[in-house]
Amino acid sequence: MSKANKLYLVLLLIAVFCPAYAQKNISVVSPDKNIVIEVVLREKIYYTVIFKGERVMDLSPLSLTVNNAVLGAMPKLIKSEITSEDQKIKTVYGSRKEIRDNYNQVTLNFEGGFAVQFRAYNNGTAYRFVTALSDKQITVKSEEVSYRFNFGVSAWMLDSRSYETCYKQSPLDNIKSEKKKIYLPVFVQSTPKVKVAITEAGLYDYPSLFLDRGNDYENFLTGTFEKYALDTKIGGFSNYSEVPTKEADYLAVTSGAREFPWRLMVISDDDRTFADCDLVYQLSKPCELKETAWIKPGKVAWEWWHDYVIEGQNFKGGVNTQTYLYHIDFAAKYGLEYLLIDWLWTDKHDLTAFNPDVDIRKIVEYANAKNVKVIVWCPSHTIHRQLNKALDLFASLGIAGIKCDFFGREDQTGIRMYEDIAKAAAQRKMLVDFHGAAKPTGLQRTYPNIINYEAVAGNEWNKLFEDKVTSAHKMMLPFTRGLQGPMDFTPGGMRNLQSGHSLHFTLPSVHGTRGNEVALFVLYNEPLKMLCDAPSVYDREPEITRFISKIPTVWDETKVLEGVFGEFLVEARQSNNEWFLAGMTGDKAQNITLDFSFLGNGNYTAQIVKDGPNADRVGTDFLMESTTVNQKSKLTIPMVKGGGFVVRISKPL
Repeated sequence: MSKANKLYLVLLLIAVFCPAYAQKNISVVSPDKNIVIEVVLREKIYYTVIFKGERVMDLSPLSLTVNNAVLGAMPKLIKSEITSEDQKIKTVYGSRKEIRDNYNQVTLNFEGGFAVQFRAYNNGTAYRFVTALSDKQITVKSEEVSYRFNFGVSAWMLDSRSYETCYKQSPLDNIKSEKKKIYLPVFVQSTPKVKVAITEAGLYDYPSLFLDRGNDYENFLTGTFEKYALDTKIGGFSNYSEVPTKEADYLAVTSGAREFPWRLMVISDDDRTFADCDLVYQLSKPCELKETAWIKPGKVAWEWWHDYVIEGQNFKGGVNTQTYLYHIDFAAKYGLEYLLIDWLWTDKHDLTAFNPDVDIRKIVEYANAKNVKVIVWCPSHTIHRQLNKALDLFASLGIAGIKCDFFGREDQTGIRMYEDIAKAAAQRKMLVDFHGAAKPTGLQRTYPNIINYEAVAGNEWNKLFEDKVTSAHKMMLPFTRGLQGPMDFTPGGMRNLQSGHSLHFTLPSVHGTRGNEVALFVLYNEPLKMLCDAPSVYDREPEITRFISKIPTVWDETKVLEGVFGEFLVEARQSNNEWFLAGMTGDKAQNITLDFSFLGNGNYTAQIVKDGPNADRVGTDFLMESTTVNQKSKLTIPMVKGGGFVVRISKPL
């Protein structure tokens, strides 16, 4: 028995035999009764979590230091109130049109003008501080966030360099964070059957949460934050970022009356839960936009990944007007909604100083005539500094959105930048793609014009690092990074390799099979989904390109049919009257038998893209087939290692 479990047992016995203490032990239970949050009030506020009768997190403390007061130290409870909610959240877009938001909550009001709210969902728990202090402005000195586990558990973590790294599983006892910064989400195998994902949601005007393994003997993960930046300098890659040079001894200066971010755990003994979880979205502020019909997710033609490759044309590909007109023609040919103009089209420190080789006015006019909209790249700090000036100019030109890159900071000011940019862009009815960014924490619910976040090792790393975006890595993402919200992975690579991957900055290759890469268009949550390869490459295989171009990027409903964490996944997604079933696998081959009992009455046409018989050696080998299915049909589809498939189901006329 762990120390925390022994402490809990002692406190429980005290509560039973000393009724005066019983009121200081409070619990809230999930609607399905599987999850119990138990709160213990002693010299601090502690809580522990039980799943199906088994403790999955030991007693863990929480507190918030504001000005010179520690909220949570020697807490004096005034009252507690348990409430329940069961509502439908209508989404602007996403994995489904409606999300059921069903939870039980206990609100603990304490002396000192603060409360702590604990929520129990069927698939997780969350808590947050709520302050109602008399001070109009407060200084948050620190926040104690702690997750305590028993010995012998393992965890999946990114390394301590960035979000754009790969998950690795290690015994939690052995993990050390070199930079005292473990990026979220983190996944703990808390018991042999139960996994716990640790992250945050509802992050507004406050620094991001990271974790630190610490140097204690105990198996603790503790919260850590970037402190408030007092001064910055231009720096980072190609001087695109503002790098903090002087830090304060506090985290944030904020309102005395506010709600703080949710500290969230997703808990399940079914791996499929992690591949389809909306809790980050549910725990965030509702949409603040009065009108959202103008927000149009879709697919994008893009030039940077394939390195401006032009073939069979009488001009040289590069950052020039002709290259973009050519990509617009490609987008229009296949019904892609957008063109992304990436870096170098304008000055990185003055977004109103356009590259003379890029006639942006001509490009936008040509695109609009072809029913294609234009999105432009910009460094995040430059757009933030020139927010009104640049966005007013872009809007006057008819530019539909911005891709903001190289944030490079997650202190309070850095997080506030996301809010400022999203709000200003929404006022001009412009989309935002956050690249080189922090993880999404729900701001896309508040401002649904935020269409993508990166915070992932995506396909661009195939140009930069030989064996980073492997089939195993791609297979981890729906269970891990996908839990946070939309990605900016940029799928669509057509040089699919099972072995022998090497670096090519021009026309790079990708790991896994063609079927695997096509499956990403269904399985990955990317409302703005780029086709990363060259138009000439797609034109050589128009059949597969037309298939990809018809896959929606947002959905009416999603069902996870099968899945094992990091090994394989099969999902069914519905858009209008069509269903798309997709599967992918990592390091092991799989045979998947599809059951179509979810279909309505009648016969349906099924168009299939799957691994070819030689795909285990030749990644580009795929088959396209058509068949007829109905409610009683069963269809077995083999996937080779690093393989995948997509089945498009539509009812015949």
